[in-house]
Amino acid sequence: MTERNIFERANGIYEEIRDIRRDFHRHPELGYHETRTAAVIKEKLQEYGVDSLEQPTETSVVAYIKGRKGDGRTVAIRTDIDALPVCEQTNLPFSSENQGVMHACGHDFHAAMMLGNAKLLCEMRDSFCGTVKVIFQHSEDTQPGGAKELVAMGIMDDVDAILGMHVFPDEDPDNFGEVLLKSGPMTTSADLVQVTVNGLGGHSSQPHLLHDPVLAAAQMIVLMQQIQSRYTDANETVILPIAYLRGDSAINIIPDKVEFGGAARTYSNEVRDVIEDQVRKIARGVEEMSDCRIDVDYVRGYAPVINDRELTETARKAVAKALGEDKAVYVEKPMNFSEDFSAYADVSGKPCTFMLVKAGNAGHFAPLHNGTNTINEKVIPYGMTAMVAAALEYLDENCGC
Repeated sequence: MTERNIFERANGIYEEIRDIRRDFHRHPELGYHETRTAAVIKEKLQEYGVDSLEQPTETSVVAYIKGRKGDGRTVAIRTDIDALPVCEQTNLPFSSENQGVMHACGHDFHAAMMLGNAKLLCEMRDSFCGTVKVIFQHSEDTQPGGAKELVAMGIMDDVDAILGMHVFPDEDPDNFGEVLLKSGPMTTSADLVQVTVNGLGGHSSQPHLLHDPVLAAAQMIVLMQQIQSRYTDANETVILPIAYLRGDSAINIIPDKVEFGGAARTYSNEVRDVIEDQVRKIARGVEEMSDCRIDVDYVRGYAPVINDRELTETARKAVAKALGEDKAVYVEKPMNFSEDFSAYADVSGKPCTFMLVKAGNAGHFAPLHNGTNTINEKVIPYGMTAMVAAALEYLDENCGC
């Protein structure tokens, strides 16, 4: 990658992008309803002078920026733009004006930084060949996720590789601005497990005359926790907590029905198959033993993000050049959250890499998806620099100009 002073350029537009981020934060919109957000994005992209602009769905936006040094490959850079059904408690002067909706996962940062990326790339057209495809994706936080919808519409057909990023709150200010990279599994899958146990309820003094769905549900839950220790390699990760258990009744009434469910997470698509198979086998066994009818609704959600080794190394080199070796950090362990970014590579087979940029506030830490979550705005130029540098490094390595 030639010397492009990306970090200096990113700092030069920091206040503009920060103000856009604050506007998005003040006006959050839930998945599939990001109408205003998409309109602002389109307006800014037209202002920046992208080569072409598309709107594949009502609330997603795609732009193309072509390098002037010649034709070549196409690298996509993707962001999410949706907010969450969370009540904001930050007391920021630009707090959400949409009651009960908040940007509590940093997607306001992501969307604003991606606009900054587009502006920088438009200004730097003369320095690269190939094409950057900029994807503003709707509904990351609402299953089945906007990525699957866009992939089904062919968004990856003209793409050779794709890059993604997430801001990452951190309690240690010394790590601020670090870009975390990893080849192989980067995030878990997220499959929805919802079980309904139908029995025969009645007076709790006569359980021998009933088919107890409470006991059947309890037995099934305990057996499900043994999937990791008995049916997968000890080196594999299986996260299968039960998030809800419902059986409306009174203290002296065994109910007719119990419902429970949660999310199954792992870093391997093969282990996903094992988990689903074992959950269904457990249901059949408990069903036979309890004389209850057990219905399992197992929905394949987000696949794990599997970062391509070569593309990840390309991104690492780019970040090290643009921000310094100390800011390009390889991590050994993947993250326990999920991202529908996985669909772009999982379905298309194209290489992907997903990065995290550390963005903690000294003296204050609140997790993502929490109403008190705040993220240090000074991370904006770091995130922009990492993404732009990685995209251009890929084009430099693969376009031959």
